[in-house]
Amino acid sequence: MTNFKHAKLSSAPVAVALHSSASSGAQWRTFADDCAGRLEVIAPDLPGYGQSSLTRDITQKGVAGAAAPVIELIERKGEAVHLIGHSNGAGVALKVAMIRPDLVKSLALYEPATFHFLNHGCSIDRALFRQISRLAGLVSVSLAFGNPDRGMRAFINFWNGEGAWESLPDKSRSKFASQARSIIADFNAGFAESWSVKELGSIKVPILMMSGGTSPEIAARVTSHMTGAIHDVRIEMFPSLGHMAPVFNPDLINPVILQHIATVEETETGSSPRIRSAA
Repeated sequence: MTNFKHAKLSSAPVAVALHSSASSGAQWRTFADDCAGRLEVIAPDLPGYGQSSLTRDITQKGVAGAAAPVIELIERKGEAVHLIGHSNGAGVALKVAMIRPDLVKSLALYEPATFHFLNHGCSIDRALFRQISRLAGLVSVSLAFGNPDRGMRAFINFWNGEGAWESLPDKSRSKFASQARSIIADFNAGFAESWSVKELGSIKVPILMMSGGTSPEIAARVTSHMTGAIHDVRIEMFPSLGHMAPVFNPDLINPVILQHIATVEETETGSSPRIRSAA
């Protein structure tokens, strides 16, 4: 588990940041640096990434298997936290909030990779669900036939734009190819979920929902459906950014997350926020 603890004061609010698929807790290193002295940032490696094994509790259905170690982490911390998530990590953060709302003070989510409910929607939703299912199938079949590069090429280009895979150095391609099994596990867990969009209304903590204007259509569709169902949500659009903005554009994303957390802290304490957003 990657654990960034930059706060100098024990009373500093705690944020747990969850990374996207094909990444690790190190994704949030810049965020942790931006929060130095203001937040204690913990960025765990989700199952199958970084220093975390792919092993999950098989008794846990869907995303609950990935959420379980995050819940344990927060329980050990002994206090409710601000949960931050990107893509698959945002889906895990939502699951944590659904299972253990008492552990969550707020959510800051960038384009949650929660696709299952699209299969029960309108014709556009179902078409997008078939699209993402084909992508998952390609990653799975390519791995099964001993050519994970083919599936991961499609995966990386889908989320980053055509030519992204081709622009990577060989070392990076090999690293992504080695994560194919973890990608499949993420897809399978997400597809196994059964909660409806309406159920998101049960989440009562303040939520920041972020989305990029150049992201794949499915990301915008999911984000739109979810924001319409959430009780207390602030929407932040980044017209020129894409799905991987938290990784490639932290200078634009991090201050917005920090301001969200500062506002929640101010509301809870009724005084000036203990944290300020980055300049």
